[in-house]
Amino acid sequence: MSFARLIAQRIALGLLAAWSALSLVFLAFTATEDYVLEGRIAAAAYGGAGEETLDRIRETYFAKRGTDRPLVEQYVDWMSNMFTLQWGESFETGEPVRGTLGDAVVTTGTYVLPALVLATVIALAFGVYTAMRSDTAREGGVRSVAYLGLGIPYYWIGALILTVAGGVGLRAQWIGRSATTIQPMNMPFVYETVVPMVLVTIVLVPAVLSYARAYSMQYVAADTTRLVRAKGGGQLAVARHVLRNAAIPLVSLVFTETLALLAIAVFVIEAMFAMDGLGLVFYNAVWTRDIPIMMGAVLVVILFSVAGNILQDLAYSVLDPRVDTGTR
Repeated sequence: MSFARLIAQRIALGLLAAWSALSLVFLAFTATEDYVLEGRIAAAAYGGAGEETLDRIRETYFAKRGTDRPLVEQYVDWMSNMFTLQWGESFETGEPVRGTLGDAVVTTGTYVLPALVLATVIALAFGVYTAMRSDTAREGGVRSVAYLGLGIPYYWIGALILTVAGGVGLRAQWIGRSATTIQPMNMPFVYETVVPMVLVTIVLVPAVLSYARAYSMQYVAADTTRLVRAKGGGQLAVARHVLRNAAIPLVSLVFTETLALLAIAVFVIEAMFAMDGLGLVFYNAVWTRDIPIMMGAVLVVILFSVAGNILQDLAYSVLDPRVDTGTR
């Protein structure tokens, strides 16, 4: 299979996944009660508004969101607009969806990407080290720390860091409701980038380390590894050989595990630190039934997933020449 054909296949699967996900989002929002409208009606009625005023509120609400049309027409319009990148404006803020999501992606990427690199380096290094030093006190200590990291809630660690560091301000950014999000009054870069990066690293390292150790141990006692030692290879050469072989199955597992962990961690961390990243923007869009933001965010996530799959295929080709991606 040529590499171009492989990319086309990945993109086609991504488009199918996007269509399915967007259809589910549309179905979920059209088939459930609109609590945002009900809340506005209740607030107006509590303030003494008459039936005519309430009807006018409903009509304005439906007209603004385009939900006063037949469902089939709404569905076709939404899908065509999404796939032609005409995402429109947010229902709540009136800001362009692409601009809002672009800023959110930058905010999230500022701490997630460095954390991914840092976590991968730390986990692979200690994973191979513990595999080569099996049944030693140091190996047991590293393994215990990894298991401990899997069990400790990272949001608790984040709250502890903020508390110990003396964060004192309160900032509420959750859909207009009051929230008690701790926000320091100084060193914003540390608290909005460094600390979230450390937390994501803490989330990823234990899981990746466990996989790296397990797969590395399969190759530590292999004949090819003994051959490297017999040829006079030092510990570094042996570790490089073990890691190169263990990396082949690790690529797929780490990619899947990382996506699953990040999907949860990003929501929690950005809510805790009141960061306008992709997780918090997505969360707010759900609560406000902001369908343009919701659908745009879904497409952004799928886009990154497709790009990740393509990078994964390239990694397979580099690590194992027997894997044919048309690049050789």
